[in-house]
Amino acid sequence: MMASRKAMKKKILKILPGLAAGNKGFTLLEVLAAVLILGLAYVAVLQNFSISLSNIEKIRKTRQTVFEELMAFSENIKFMGSTTLPADDEEEGTPFIKGEKYELTVITSGNGEMETLKLHPVL
Repeated sequence: MMASRKAMKKKILKILPGLAAGNKGFTLLEVLAAVLILGLAYVAVLQNFSISLSNIEKIRKTRQTVFEELMAFSENIKFMGSTTLPADDEEEGTPFIKGEKYELTVITSGNGEMETLKLHPVL
């Protein structure tokens, strides 16, 4: 029985030579390689977060600028809305759609070949 155990142990040692030396853990080189790989992955993730935050800030600033320009433009339109050009009063068209605040009319050219739509406020 003892001989069969020794023979079996020799077979196992041939199959798994690491057990012969009694290695039960990782070598220092393996641990350093693993730490290096994890460190590089950590740096890449942090860099992506940093880039994302800077892009979010750029988008916020752009959105704020566009909003401010839109508000200034709409304020200018409010003040300019009461003035009309003399040619606007002369053009007559057939009503296309009439709402509570705006009316859409069809304007036809003098020779009847071209048509366009004109949007103007209802007074």
